[in-house]
Formats: sequence, structure tokens, C-alpha cells
Amino acid sequence: MKISRYILGAFLILMHLLPTCAAADAGEQAFSNAKAAYRQLQNSSKSKLYRENWSRVIHGFDGIVKSYPHHRRADDALYLGGKASEGLYTISRRKADARQAVDFYDRLARGYSEGNLADDACYLAGSILERQLQDRSGAYQRYKLAVDNHGQGDMTPLCRDGVKRLKAFASSHSDPDSPAAVSSAGARRTNLKVHKIRYWSSPDYTRVVIETSRPGKFTSHLLQADPREGQPPRLYVDIEGCSVAKQVPAAQKVGDGLLRDIRVGMPKKNLSRVVLDLETYDDYKVFSLENPQRIVIDVSGQRQASLKAAKPELHAPPSGSSDAIATVLERAPLEKPLKVTLPASAVSGGLRRIVVDAGHGGKDPGAIGPSGVMEKDVTLAMAKRLARRLKKDLGCQVLLTRDKDVFLPLEERTAIANRVGADLFISIHANASKNRSAQGVETYYLNFSKNDKAAAVAARENGTSLKEVSDLELILFDLMANAKINESSRLAAEIQKNLVDGLSRHYSHVKNHGVRQGPFYVLLGANMPSVLVETAFISNKTEEARLRSSKYQDHAAHAIARAVHTYSQDSKTIANK
Repeated sequence: MKISRYILGAFLILMHLLPTCAAADAGEQAFSNAKAAYRQLQNSSKSKLYRENWSRVIHGFDGIVKSYPHHRRADDALYLGGKASEGLYTISRRKADARQAVDFYDRLARGYSEGNLADDACYLAGSILERQLQDRSGAYQRYKLAVDNHGQGDMTPLCRDGVKRLKAFASSHSDPDSPAAVSSAGARRTNLKVHKIRYWSSPDYTRVVIETSRPGKFTSHLLQADPREGQPPRLYVDIEGCSVAKQVPAAQKVGDGLLRDIRVGMPKKNLSRVVLDLETYDDYKVFSLENPQRIVIDVSGQRQASLKAAKPELHAPPSGSSDAIATVLERAPLEKPLKVTLPASAVSGGLRRIVVDAGHGGKDPGAIGPSGVMEKDVTLAMAKRLARRLKKDLGCQVLLTRDKDVFLPLEERTAIANRVGADLFISIHANASKNRSAQGVETYYLNFSKNDKAAAVAARENGTSLKEVSDLELILFDLMANAKINESSRLAAEIQKNLVDGLSRHYSHVKNHGVRQGPFYVLLGANMPSVLVETAFISNKTEEARLRSSKYQDHAAHAIARAVHTYSQDSKTIANK
């Protein structure tokens, strides 16, 4: 009997341990899978260019910690989650990715302080804060944590050097760039404000633009739907050190089948939050543009066609509330948007609708020629002529992004084309160069710039620096999902050929600079083949006179229209094969 009791006791202990062992095995398998995915990503130079691949790996490591917080691999998962976030930052150069890496390392140092990776985490977090985020006070705190608590760690000597180097910044108030110092100074140091929120809807995409008074740090976050709580998926953007201007409504109703509402508020002092309550989505992109400063959010997905969005309803913030929408991530409105199904197009094949964009306009004159001719004027005149020619020759609908001298933000131009379901987008420009003898024609489509000259043209048309063009290219793959690059390249080649041939019949020395590619803001987000045409060099005295001439404008418009017609016929042939 005594032996039986021992056997029974051992059996009960074994049964108690089995779930723990199973969990340990599951945790080990999950870690092995996540580590293998990370190794595969590191070995593929192409895969590393896609944010979604990095996010998948990072979420894998994060999921291990949340599911198996006491597993022996939990600290390893946090460490590799931080390394993967650092890897993403080297591609994107988004500070939010660097801060994500710091968060992984901080969780490791706090939650697993007895492990042998704690001092590594302190050093890595400190290095990112010091070098990438310029938060010297925060870096000092991480270095000192290692020195105080992990004196025997292999990375502690480096942390000790960091403490000596940054001792002057031990107090966050002594570092004007630290988050604490910015918070304490508040609006007194800056006037960063959200002063306008706009949106455009199209059948499979909605673009939201948040205009701010100056550049600022921002992060984006996605919350998945929670059917049990009746919560839709929500996408929100936090802008640090930012307030909301009084004229910005607390809520705008959209109801276009993708986006229910846009809400804005301040969940805490010096932090503005813009929330998009989503109906559904397949993908989203968040990026910033300058001159003027704005944050652009593109949400794409499948829905019943509802081309015309509901008219925005403006609501004033509740009186006496410091947070305009109380808690900005509270329960979303439950009203269902009205669905309007559009009839299928009566036209099968061919081009139904083309959007012609006259570059620059209003307060943005573009390049200015030797005798004072402005690019915005000649592009508008040529765009109007091109629109008339396309209507006459192709019998399709042609829309202008602007038909007078008004300023139009770059992101609004492709949003117009997307909203009306255009088949082509053609942006008309005049080139410029410091070399006054430069002349000729070139046509661009959206892609990486292949040379410095193409990058310089992109910088000028974007209104940015060459460095900012380089930064944009690091994340360009994320922004070109629907860019129709192959079709755009074919359209650009047809336009370039016809322009050179057509203009050469009437003018001498029409130099062919060929088809080029570059990261042009005005082409970002276009869901149709899109090109930017540099019709001549306005900086060249001879070509400036040509651009001002109605005859030259007619010849150029005729050549582009002929190219579009050829492109359309070729597209029909390809479609019928």
C-alpha cells in the first residue's frame, strides 16, 4: 500500500507538470519559428525592403513574450524583437521604428533583469537614444541602469563610458532635446499644431491628410477589430508636442465604405491624436510631406462602390473638456455607412477618363525663366490645350486638377485622379537647370531615381532637398503598392518618343533626355498609370520663349495626345491576347 501511495503521488506530480512541459515545448517551437523567419528575412535583400516582412517578424517575437512570459526564451525573443526593429529602422529611417527597438530593450531590462541579456539591452537602448533619437538624458538613464544593477555584465564597461560621457545630461532638464524637457517647455517652445484635416474617397482607397504648422515626431498604430465589444478596426496617429487648433472639428463623419469617421483630440498634454474609425481595410500607408507640412494616411481595401463620400459633419468639442473627444479610443460610432453601388462601366477596354495635372500654381510659381516666365503659367496653358486635344482625338472624359492659377498640394492631385477613377494621370511640367544651356525633353514615372540628375529633378518638383529624396527612396517600396509601374513606364516611353519626334519637325535642337524614373510626390498613391512630363527647359532662354508660344504648346499637346492614343490601342491589343 505504501508503494502504491508513492506511485500515486508521483503520477499526480507528473500530471501536474505535463501542461507546463507542453507549454514549454510550444514556446520553444514558437521561438524557433520566429527565429527562422528572422534569419530568412536577413538573408533576402529584396524582402528587407518591405515593411510588412519586418512587421511580421517583430510581431512574432512580441507574441512569444505575451503568450509565454515565463518561458526561458522570452528574454531572447525581446532581444531579437529589438534587433529586428533596429533592422527595420536602417531601411525606413522612421524614428518610430527606433523607438520600438528601445521599447523591446526596456522591457527586457525591466522584466528579465536577472538574465544575462539585461546589460546588453541597457546598452543597446542607450545607444539608440543617444545616436538615433538624440535623447541624451534617456541614454544616460539606460547606461546608468546597467552600471548600478549589472556590474559584471560584458556590456557594462561600455555603459560606464556612456555614463561618464553623458553625466552632464543626468537631469532631463539640462537636455533641451529630451522628451521630458520638451514636455516641460510645452507650447512655449513650439507652436506645433494640427490646423486642418482633409480627406478624399475613391472606390477602393481613402486618403486623409493632417496639416500641421511645422514638422514634428509622429507614430502610427493599428488596433484590430473587437467584435465582442462592437469595436471596428482603428488606425490612429500620435503627434508629439502638438496641440489642436480651435477650428479643427472634434469629429468628421466620412461613411464612404472604408472609413467611418475621423476623430481628433488630446489624450494628454502636448500629445495630439487623430483616430480613423475604419469600416474595413486591406492595407494602409502613413508618410509625411513638406511645404506645407502634412501627414498623409492612405487606407485601401475592397468595398461596395461608393464613389461619393458622405458630406463631412462638423462637431464642436464638448465644452469644458480638455480632451475634445474625451478618450479618443473609446467605443466607435455604430452607424453603418450608406452603400451606393455604382453601375459597371458601359465602356469595355480603351480609356474612359484621363486626369491632366498642370504643375505648380498659386503661391507655388515653379521654376522661373530668364525673362520672368513662370512654370505655373505655361503648364496651365499647355494642360488646357492637352485636355481639349485628348477629348477631340480620343472621345474620352478629361479632367484638369486645376483650371486656374490656384495652389494645389501635391497629394491632392493624385487623390483627385483616384477619386474619379481615372485611367491615366499626366502631370505637365517645365524643367530647369543651373546650366542655362541645358535643353530638351524628358518623361518620368514613379520609381527609384537611377542617377543624381533624376534625383535633382525630383527634389525640385517635390520642393525638398536631395537628402529628403534619398530618405523617401528608403521607404518607397511601401508607397508604390498600386503604382502601376510597368504601365507607367510604357506610357512614359510612348510620350517621350512622340514628343521628341513631333517637336523635332518644327524646332531644331530638341534634345532627347529619354525616359527616367524618380520618387515624385505628385505621383505617389496614384492607382492608375501616371507620368510626369518635362516639356522643355524654362531656364534656357530659347526654350523659355518656346514654352510661352501657343504654337509650341499646341505641338506638345498634339504629340502627347498622339502618344496616349497609341498607348490605348496597344493596351487593347494586349488585353485581347
